[in-house]
Order: sequence, then structure tokens, then C-alpha cells
Amino acid sequence: MAPKDERSVDKIFAGCLDHLPPLSSKVVRIFTSSTFTDMLMERNTLMEWVYPKIKEYCKERHGLEFQVVDMRWGVRDEMTNEHATTALCMNELRGCQKYSMGPNFIYFGAQKYGYRPIPSEIVTDELTKLINVLQTMGNDVTLLKKWYRKDNNKVPPESILLPITTHLPHFLNKRMPKLQARDS
Repeated sequence: MAPKDERSVDKIFAGCLDHLPPLSSKVVRIFTSSTFTDMLMERNTLMEWVYPKIKEYCKERHGLEFQVVDMRWGVRDEMTNEHATTALCMNELRGCQKYSMGPNFIYFGAQKYGYRPIPSEIVTDELTKLINVLQTMGNDVTLLKKWYRKDNNKVPPESILLPITTHLPHFLNKRMPKLQARDS
């Protein structure tokens, strides 16, 4: 980095925001990530007390729009059924990276590891090797064979995790809780 650039960066970190180049965006969009249960109070506090003040500050002081993406309220049941939650979150994160003129990601780490989904897609050769190794170790692979289906339209062929309702047809049935509970 050139000495002049280093001095500019040092001034910015010191809080001197005079003589900044024109903004390419007027949006600061933050993706908030954490385990939902570990950081519930912190996330709620941010939403209720902190983010409104940041939004006001951004608007009044810099003419910026402050936006927060919090996936606690954005994942529909259909996305869960189709195993698309991770893809949805990653798309939202990419949107924050693309449209935010500044910070775009906040992570809160705590005691829990968080959501760890099995792959919704896996190269069929890899799945076959995994099944073979598990079988030689004496493990039951019935569920893997039941829930994954080969897609020959992909090159190389992939095995796709079937929607939950394929084998649990009442999983999304909120009108009949007893049937839904049976499938849960």
C-alpha cells in the first residue's frame, strides 16, 4: 500500500471521515449470524435497542440506509422441506456483501455449535464410497439409501436429498397437529 493510502486508512480508523471518495452505495446491510438459542437475548437487544440507533445515526449523519438481515424470521417451512435453508442464508449473505458499502456480517459465537445440515447434494461416487465404508464398519445405511436419490442430469451425477415430505407427508401440516406430530 502506498504511503498516502496508509495515511488515509489511518485517518479513517482514527475517526476522521473528511475527504472520503464518493460512495458507491448508500446502504449498509448487515447479515447477523449466531445460534438462535444461545444468543437469543443478545439478538433481541440488538433488534430492539441498538439497530434503531445505528439506523438513525447512519441516516442523520451520513445519509445512509441501515438494513439488518436476521434469518430467524425469514426461513419458510417450504425452504426447510427442500433443505434449502443453507443456500438461502448464503444468498442473503452474498447480497449483503454485494450491496453494503461497508460492514456486512456480524457473527456471535457462544457455547453451541449451531445448525449442521447434512449435504442436500453430494457427488454420487462420493456417496457410494461413504456407504461402502459405513457398511464395512457394520453401520446401517438404510436411511442414506432411503433419503438420497441419484440425479443423472448432473455431470458428474449427484445424489439429491429428498424433500422431507417425501417420507413424512404431514411434516408441514399445521392444520392437523396430530398428523404433523406423528411425522416430526
